[in-house]
Amino acid sequence: MPVPEPTTLSTWGLPGMFFVAMLAGSVVPVPSEAMLAALIYNGTPPVTATVVATVGNVLGALTLYILGQWVSRGGGGPVGRWIARRRAKEGPRMARTEQKLRTWGAPALLMSWLPILGDAFVLAGGFVGVRPVPFIFFVTLGKGIRYAFVALSTTAAM
Repeated sequence: MPVPEPTTLSTWGLPGMFFVAMLAGSVVPVPSEAMLAALIYNGTPPVTATVVATVGNVLGALTLYILGQWVSRGGGGPVGRWIARRRAKEGPRMARTEQKLRTWGAPALLMSWLPILGDAFVLAGGFVGVRPVPFIFFVTLGKGIRYAFVALSTTAAM
């Protein structure tokens, strides 16, 4: 299914921003930053648009976090089987990596704003058992900074 143009999405207003940001926070590639910029350009207050985008994106990230938890308990379908194969193949190296994620997992979630790689951080956060409150705090901070940068850049360009 093709993704509509950002200008079309911006006609959805703040509810559309929330929905698109939520999808973007999961693994669905939608233009949440472009929509944020379009909303601000069309007169939506930057702070309001940034908060709505951040909340939606964090809720989307929670879906990946829950998937990571499910996979760590033996579920997850194809994703769970792929991770189990990697763990069996990599052995001690994978165990060291998981231990590092358990040690530094929550602060590493500041990187959750990165395209594609951020999704891996979020999924790993659930997999290694980062507690929900630190997860939400660091993911919100990382994603909020990204959206604030987009909002500031858009406002400066106007």
